[in-house]
Amino acid sequence: MRTELNLATHPFGRNRLFYFAGGALGAALAVAALFMVVVFARSYRRSPELDRRIEGYRRQLGVLAQKQAQLDGVLRQPQNAIVLEQSLFLNELLYRKGISWTRTFSDLEKLMPPRVRLISIRPQVNADNEVALDMQVGTESREAFVEFLKGLEGAAQFRSPVLHGDAPPTENQPLFRFRLTVIYDQKL
Repeated sequence: MRTELNLATHPFGRNRLFYFAGGALGAALAVAALFMVVVFARSYRRSPELDRRIEGYRRQLGVLAQKQAQLDGVLRQPQNAIVLEQSLFLNELLYRKGISWTRTFSDLEKLMPPRVRLISIRPQVNADNEVALDMQVGTESREAFVEFLKGLEGAAQFRSPVLHGDAPPTENQPLFRFRLTVIYDQKL
């Protein structure tokens, strides 16, 4: 029986293939990186045509800004400002008048769990000409309010509920009170 004994501190290994493949891969990555740097440097320089188009757009923007300033100046004149203010007021009043309270309460009734009470509701028209309902609701528990929020989020006519604050029960008011705003898409 013959046993082999290797007394070398580092046994012989076939590492030449590993070193050759690693070197070839490293060289390929270096060439790819150099290629990407060259492509980036060439694309970084803008073409003269692009510069001309940007300058044209800037001139158009300047002309439009001047026209806007002239129109704003006309609207800021005292006799026009009063008419504009009255027009905005009347438009908002007409839009609010188009909101059906019966439909609003009917839609809310379908979503409200039995332990949730509506304390107050105030419609507002926001900048996007949408009806936002500012509501205060009372519940016996926070879980009932969470259930109500889930119903609002799942309903088609209500969207984007935002909680503004809450108050714990007191001696005079035995309910948790929550103030929230929700966008209301009433189908007229």
